[in-house]
Amino acid sequence: MIHFAALFSILLISTAAAQTGADSINVAVDSLFVRASSINVYYFELVQPSKEALGKMGAGAVPRLVEKMRTQDAREMQALEDVFKLIGPPAVPQLVDVLGSENVYRRRLAARILGELKDSSSVEGLLKYTNDDDFRMRGGVISALGKVGHKRAIPKMREALRDQDYLVRTSAAVALSNFKDSSNVIPLIKALSDKYYGVRYSAALALSNIGKPAVRPIVDALKVPGDTLSYYQLIEIAGNLADPRFLEPLVKIVNSGDPFARAFAAEALGKLGSEAAMKALQDRYEIETHPLVISKIEAVVLN
Repeated sequence: MIHFAALFSILLISTAAAQTGADSINVAVDSLFVRASSINVYYFELVQPSKEALGKMGAGAVPRLVEKMRTQDAREMQALEDVFKLIGPPAVPQLVDVLGSENVYRRRLAARILGELKDSSSVEGLLKYTNDDDFRMRGGVISALGKVGHKRAIPKMREALRDQDYLVRTSAAVALSNFKDSSNVIPLIKALSDKYYGVRYSAALALSNIGKPAVRPIVDALKVPGDTLSYYQLIEIAGNLADPRFLEPLVKIVNSGDPFARAFAAEALGKLGSEAAMKALQDRYEIETHPLVISKIEAVVLN
């Protein structure tokens, strides 16, 4: 016996595929979307089949779905995102057009969905809104461009690191983490001094993701300490990257006068894990007096 949900899914897909004419298609899309975005327990098993049926309708369903992007309901927005991902590239041109909508919810949702589609044909359209008056739109567009991953957007992402809004700056740091581009390293190092913790954290993560291209600039930055927040993060990033070139600056730091810097350096040297790194920790352990640093070194050398 065919399960009820499976049978109903077949009927939904067949009905949608059989529609001809804009009105008939709209009726089918409306019916399917009610189920695709429903929280009603009765429709629970029909949610995914309904999304798949809409996906199979392809470009024909896009105009009606675009109309529904005015919604402020989180479940409906997620359903629209899921369906557009199933439709894929055929939906991109109309979603790009929606970026210029007067309805703020439609345009923000369009940016979000274009990021999930990751289609390079959307880059030109998205770039037009990187300086939008709406900071949420700017952040959403930068985030989308980062997910699409096209190098043409990198200059705008770096520019967004200096945006007046902290959410946009955070989006820019996250977006840049998708590119192993050495030209992004210095701007991200500067972002480690941002007044908002989310920007600092995201910039640190981006530098760790960039990997080897970030090593030499970070080595140089460690030799000339800046503010303590960025300095400590640089030490932590050095440990995450675990490159042998960090050995010399980390040994100097673990023997410096700042106990917190010594603690971070102890952890970083432990991640390097080389014979020379372990010797530096053992030597420091013999003369260390600060309890935090002692605990960090013991966590490495005694385990």
